Amino acid sequence: MQYNRRLWLQQSFMAFAGLTVGSKASAANNQYSYASASPPGAILLNANENPYGPSRLAQKAIMDNYLQMNRYPDDYISPVQKKIAAHWGVEPSNILMGAGSSEIIGLALLHASLNKKKIITAEPGYKVWNGQAASMGMDFTRIPLTNERKTDLSAMAAAIDGATGMVYICNPNNPTGTFVEVAALKNFTVEAAKKTLVFIDEAYTEYANLASLATLAITNTNIIVAKTFSKIYGLAGARVGYAIAHADTIKKLATYQPWPNASVSVTAVAAAMASLDDVNFVNHCRIKNEEAKKECYETFHRLSLDHIPSATNFILFSIDPIKKDLVKEMEARNIFLQYRGHFGGKWCRVTVGTNEEMKAFCKALTEIV
Repeated sequence: MQYNRRLWLQQSFMAFAGLTVGSKASAANNQYSYASASPPGAILLNANENPYGPSRLAQKAIMDNYLQMNRYPDDYISPVQKKIAAHWGVEPSNILMGAGSSEIIGLALLHASLNKKKIITAEPGYKVWNGQAASMGMDFTRIPLTNERKTDLSAMAAAIDGATGMVYICNPNNPTGTFVEVAALKNFTVEAAKKTLVFIDEAYTEYANLASLATLAITNTNIIVAKTFSKIYGLAGARVGYAIAHADTIKKLATYQPWPNASVSVTAVAAAMASLDDVNFVNHCRIKNEEAKKECYETFHRLSLDHIPSATNFILFSIDPIKKDLVKEMEARNIFLQYRGHFGGKWCRVTVGTNEEMKAFCKALTEIV
């Protein structure tokens, strides 16, 4: 069973004005209830989205500001930069806004490709941006993970040479959900930055409750930290992220945009600012995410399916023992996963949804196996 996700997104947008009506109606029963744009019964576990977001404060900010969409967001940029800077203990000049951290990666690629042509990255690792890098004529040195399926910092350090334009590290790593300790990553980054640009993707640090390398990045022109509101803040559709870097690096990256911070909208910025205030929502999402993962782990153990304990909102598990086409079998049940070919075998990455969604996933998995 297939459906056109773009179509239902378009249809759901038409009902956007009614979002707060449904939200307010259910607020009395559940502080963290939310309006879903999914087709009836669909369980979307294929894109690492937060099923609980956006938070109620973000929803209100969107509705309070959507009538300002006839204006450019320029007047909103300085306040959000100040707020983000205060959140991480840096200066507003260390912040550059983008359409998700994806745009920030693209800006860094442009910067790195000017003189050098090689990128060092983990294997398996986050690859959505790889096609963009290849279009710039850049090659890849892919460093296999350690036996613990973590990023191999020592091997990455050894691979840096005169042709290296950038080292990319997603910590925690996507798709494995594993992470290297912050102290070790700091040591690696300081040394590697003496030779090349180091890009640290912190999309999932809030789920893992890891410290950011933000204050390290602002002291070195060869370090960029990328943050996003797409994950634990539940704003994947708003497309808002940012870079944290040395002020001179921020100025350079901004020259690759039409104008500095050009890609974020009024409503996205408003939602982002409100999300930073909603600490209770973030904690709630982290707690519920851990609860839902436990049920998955128990099911994987019971079914003897190899899996990687995750510090994020997704889990990578082996489907080699499963004779049927798991992804198609799940789609027939209106559950959507992501197939992955890793470690010489067949794997699947499942996003952690709500407790109810994960119970449905585990029940379906048990039936299929």
